[in-house]
Amino acid sequence: MTTTRPDIAYALGVCARYMSNPSMDHFKALDRIWQYLIGTKNHGLYYRVIYNLKPNLLGYSDSDWGGDYNTRRSTTGYVFTYRSVAISWNSRLQKTIALLSCEAEYMALKETIKEHLWLKLLFKQIRQLLEDKEYNNTLYIDSQSAIELSKNLEHHSRTKHIDIQYHFVRENTLNGNINLKYIQLSN
Repeated sequence: MTTTRPDIAYALGVCARYMSNPSMDHFKALDRIWQYLIGTKNHGLYYRVIYNLKPNLLGYSDSDWGGDYNTRRSTTGYVFTYRSVAISWNSRLQKTIALLSCEAEYMALKETIKEHLWLKLLFKQIRQLLEDKEYNNTLYIDSQSAIELSKNLEHHSRTKHIDIQYHFVRENTLNGNINLKYIQLSN
């Protein structure tokens, strides 16, 4: 899951939450994951250079809101692609409970931006190897309210509870390190 199978990252992450006290439902879920892996044993990420694709690093950020029914914590998820191949991804339970869906998305953005900045430094160091003449600072997110919150300098009563650490998102938006773009999810 950590190297070539991001498709099972979320499912395994949820199962791992119950490792200390699993029930039969958890064993059934693991069995379904095994059955899925058997049926898709030839699937995975295959890295090859596709020269006709623009050498572009793209990032996508998302979050559910209160998706863990036991703790009501949200799950952060992100994926970064280079030349249309996933090179970095994560799915993780957030450390605190989000009171609004916008807050959950904003907290996910913080983690996504941290990864984006690290990848940007990595790409800067190996740019000659990749023959990459340009760099894209765009992150895609499906929350227009989180995008607006990252741009808005005004203090609102509905957002005053959001921890200062998450305004890291705002700082990186305002200084041009990232450009947030809305992407609509299809149903």
